[in-house]
Amino acid sequence: MMTIKEVFFGSDRLTAKQENVRELVMYPFAGMFTALANFLSFVIMDWILVNPHTVDLMGYAFDLTLVTKQFVSWVATILTAYATNRIFVFRSHGNFFIELLGFAAARLSTFVVIELGLFSIMVYWVEHHLGIDQDHVFITLITFNVTCLYVIKIVNNVVLITVNYIMSRWIVFKARDKKPKDKKEEPDVGQQDT
Repeated sequence: MMTIKEVFFGSDRLTAKQENVRELVMYPFAGMFTALANFLSFVIMDWILVNPHTVDLMGYAFDLTLVTKQFVSWVATILTAYATNRIFVFRSHGNFFIELLGFAAARLSTFVVIELGLFSIMVYWVEHHLGIDQDHVFITLITFNVTCLYVIKIVNNVVLITVNYIMSRWIVFKARDKKPKDKKEEPDVGQQDT
């Protein structure tokens, strides 16, 4: 049985199976915290950058203001994600700079493919195929309007968290320091098995 401290910070007494369970508990926790940082920074940028700036690229209209909001949100999130993954989830003691570069490269690829690509496709699909404007308000919570754009952002974050876990676990923090396996003690030369 793990203590709460061991769940958050790990322990050398944990077995490999317990450590895997701990990671699976901590990654969604860290992911939710990171997604919250992503969402809040996006909402703040949405309040600051209110005028769209559309550019035609290969016959498709892209909102550069929306891309800017995504980029600033991504930069704020990358710092949170690296710290929580390195310290709490994977308890890595690997080379800081190599892991940081690997983490940044992995996150840059998911930024391009998911944050920009998939997000833009979802916005385009909802607006052009479902006929729902991205500013359409689904519900108002107290004074906060939950728009179609925010719902798309939440769905996008679910996909993003899943892909980022796979990349972090199997690529970035793969070479982390593992606990040494128990060595079998060699019997002394003078002792004989009886």
